[in-house]
Amino acid sequence: MFKKMFGLLLGATIIVILLASCQKSEKIKTAEKIKLHVVYDNETKLQLSVENGYQIWRLNPIDVAHGALTDSHEMADYNACKIEKMDERHAVVTTNYKETTYKVHLSRVVKPNGIWTATEIEKLQ
Repeated sequence: MFKKMFGLLLGATIIVILLASCQKSEKIKTAEKIKLHVVYDNETKLQLSVENGYQIWRLNPIDVAHGALTDSHEMADYNACKIEKMDERHAVVTTNYKETTYKVHLSRVVKPNGIWTATEIEKLQ
């Protein structure tokens, strides 16, 4: 009886170990948050510039997010940038480059329906 139970216990242990080793391992991503310095007076001037027909790309959250990544010396493919979420005042644009995922947080700090301003970059590795 003891030998039979020991055999079953040993067999069950081996099965558990085999199943555990077959599980797909997932990398744990570490996050780094980069707060971007926003100067309201500069943003107001940029808003006026857009209203006068210049730098209209600042109305597109993907363009602004890609520009913020480039200014921060982060690598990002423009065509890989996607809007993850967006409402009237806030947006999050995500993109991947190699093993890194970027989330760029944007706000309309000057006025509703105005230019987008990047406020933070999350870097997940």
